[in-house]
Amino acid sequence: MAYLSELSHFIQEAGFKNKKVHSVYFGGGTPSLAKPSNIEAILNKIACLCDLSLQTEITIEANPTSIETESLSNFQSVGINRLSLGLQSLNDKALTALGRDHTSREGLQALEVAKKVFAGNVNIDLIFARMNQTPEEWQKELQHALKLADNHISLYELMVKSGTPLYNAYRQGKYILPKPEKVANMYETAVKLSDRHGFVQYEVSNFMRNNKYSHHNSGYWAGLDYLGIGPGAHGRITDPISGIRKRMYNILSPDEWMSQCKDTGHGLRKSVVLSLHEVKDELIVFSLRSKMGMSCEQFRKFCGGQELEE
Repeated sequence: MAYLSELSHFIQEAGFKNKKVHSVYFGGGTPSLAKPSNIEAILNKIACLCDLSLQTEITIEANPTSIETESLSNFQSVGINRLSLGLQSLNDKALTALGRDHTSREGLQALEVAKKVFAGNVNIDLIFARMNQTPEEWQKELQHALKLADNHISLYELMVKSGTPLYNAYRQGKYILPKPEKVANMYETAVKLSDRHGFVQYEVSNFMRNNKYSHHNSGYWAGLDYLGIGPGAHGRITDPISGIRKRMYNILSPDEWMSQCKDTGHGLRKSVVLSLHEVKDELIVFSLRSKMGMSCEQFRKFCGGQELEE
């Protein structure tokens, strides 16, 4: 499997061998359509090369389709212990406009199944600031979701990305986004409502209760190194000897990525060395996203001993 060869290559390259794994995240599309045996093989490879404990957070993303919901128990049996469910909306018209394949009813059914399989460790994603969405409708929708949610919820403002059908509709004036003032109103509503339901906001878009924050996402915001495996994946690593940080970008095309993996053991497209100024900027921006921020000690660790004000 190309994933296994690239995984082995990058673990060795980054100096991660025998190091403790902070988290594992299967995302970037529809990983829950993969065979559980393939997920198991990847986890076994990580455990073979690194320190992967039973307490390590291992998340998989899933969409609320019947096929993916039926596989949840199988994923749990091979080592997955956290699920991120892409509900996106509880409004059928909105789901259709967003190009989703499930209905709101299927989404809620999937959530109930997920809470049984991954009790206490389920995240749901919701998108707000959609076309024609009013603050009142958003409040009602979010209130419903919060009543049914497990211990984590991620609330994202709709971002229209270039190259998507939604972007084309937006450019043609067929999909109109709410005014910034209305979006701000919706965001403030989200923060207040989440708090009333016992969810603590620990990052711009993320809310948790019972201390069930996302270890994986928190690693990004804390400036930790991470490996991205697969076509289109990207990572950030620090050279164990020189201390130089660099970003790594994989080949986008699955066929080209797989071909290069066969030839070289990896699908790396390019790596970019970060200047000290870029490292500082990245650390500051990411730490500002979360309530935990960043300590002076952490900052010095990633910036060659320099202080924040330098």
